[in-house]
Amino acid sequence: MKYLSNELLLDLDSFIQKFYRDPRIEEKILFQTVNSSCCSIDLDAYLEQKSKSFQDKLFEMMREKNLDEVKVYKKGNISRQLFSKIKSEKDYHPAKNTIFSLAIGMELSISETSELLEKAGYSFSSAIKSDLLIKYFISNKNYNIFAINEALDKYGFSPL
Repeated sequence: MKYLSNELLLDLDSFIQKFYRDPRIEEKILFQTVNSSCCSIDLDAYLEQKSKSFQDKLFEMMREKNLDEVKVYKKGNISRQLFSKIKSEKDYHPAKNTIFSLAIGMELSISETSELLEKAGYSFSSAIKSDLLIKYFISNKNYNIFAINEALDKYGFSPL
């Protein structure tokens, strides 16, 4: 089944062209920023703020949004076994695509998805085109996992 219209594909191409950043350039900018900035941080306060685990944050978001677990993992095209592993293993570290699938299943905003990614040590990257594809769909509130996977496949990436 085809989920992507020609109009959507043109819009997606435009989005990628607008926001894609060459990783080699991004690395130079980051290196310059880190070397030129001088800041102090209260490490204890920072670590306390960041102490919630990925699992804690995930289930806190689900409670806040009053979401049904089964609906979330089905909408995100995640197996029951994987979701059970995430739920039961406190130290489980999910793959980035698993977090994207959960974000789709929960219909999270870009900022909420970014928060969840951060809890697992990830972030959206403008140097990774698959991240931009997913960001495009979330930004446009298109949470159709099959359309997202079709777009990922069209651009040569693995599905979620």
